[in-house]
Amino acid sequence: MVARLAFAIATDVKPDILLIDEVLSVGDINFKKKCNIRMNSYKNNGTTLVIVSHSLATVSELCDRVIWLEHGKIRTEGKAADLIATYQQEKEQPIAGNEQVTDA
Repeated sequence: MVARLAFAIATDVKPDILLIDEVLSVGDINFKKKCNIRMNSYKNNGTTLVIVSHSLATVSELCDRVIWLEHGKIRTEGKAADLIATYQQEKEQPIAGNEQVTDA
């Protein structure tokens, strides 16, 4: 309930830039739908949205461009769909030295 109130207060203005940090990851499906509608409304009216999220679905739905941060530094930036695909491909690959060993 606190997240709903905070979101309602924060988005009750017409900001030039709106910073959102994982608030869309809480709440039920109806709350998330209302948040996405509100975010898309801001986006369509020229507000710059800066969304910090681990949710690829949220990023894919709300963002045109993405900055991929790794260890606090910009790794790359570009179109959301392209970077999400690259991220998913890379994260599916085992990290060198950490491969699972199985008995044959």
